[in-house]
Amino acid sequence: MTLVKRRWKSRPRSKSIKRNIFITLVILLLVSLQSFIYIEKNLKPPLMNLAKIRLKQLATQSINSAITDHIAQGTQFDKLIEWRTDNAGKTAGFMLNYAEHVKITADTVNRVNSTLANLKAMPEHIPLGQAMNSAILASFGPDIPIRLVPAGAAKVDLNTRSQNVGINMVLVEVYIRIIAEVTIIIPFDAEPEIVETELPISYVLVVGDTPMYYMDNKGNPVGGTLPPNVSLPNLSVGPGAAQGGSSGPSTMTGSGVTGSGASDKAGK
Repeated sequence: MTLVKRRWKSRPRSKSIKRNIFITLVILLLVSLQSFIYIEKNLKPPLMNLAKIRLKQLATQSINSAITDHIAQGTQFDKLIEWRTDNAGKTAGFMLNYAEHVKITADTVNRVNSTLANLKAMPEHIPLGQAMNSAILASFGPDIPIRLVPAGAAKVDLNTRSQNVGINMVLVEVYIRIIAEVTIIIPFDAEPEIVETELPISYVLVVGDTPMYYMDNKGNPVGGTLPPNVSLPNLSVGPGAAQGGSSGPSTMTGSGVTGSGASDKAGK
């Protein structure tokens, strides 16, 4: 009978242990679910912003470095711009060399696509504490993996812009504008993003003739040299006023200007 009583008492203990384990698992599941909902609602936006900033900065630096090392060294800048002169030999304008233009654009597109493909396989992580906007917890927490995936071919434009740097002097800048569409991927979310950067590849200073006097857009002289004073003659005074002996009204005839004083002298 003693053995039977011990067995009968052990059954409730086993049931209580299973019940405690079940309750513990339910509590852990609820806590995990609440934590996931909290992270999904409150930490996903700042985490995505951090991922965009980090990956855009990484992509821009990689693209600029690749273009500088590969394309800029193999480009003949003296053939990139063709100058046009007038009959006097002065610079009248310029145009881009189409062959060099196409070559630079094609090389840049291939280099950018290759750089973005290499970034796809590069691991990048952000500590979870940075998404909490806390200076103390910025370096703590599990590392959240983030990735950058190219979403299409890069677009490359070769353009020029000019800037006045002095009197009849223009600085012409030749630059490459690169636009690439990528996708930023974080756990449980992904958003498209545009990576845009400009890289100057050449500068040309065009110097024209320097005028003796230069006025600004308001008509004021510029510089230390002032324009000469030009006095206009007084057109209201007639030529007859310069002759002291003549007096009286003067008349215009076919032979010239005659006056009363002149006719008296002729009579005498």
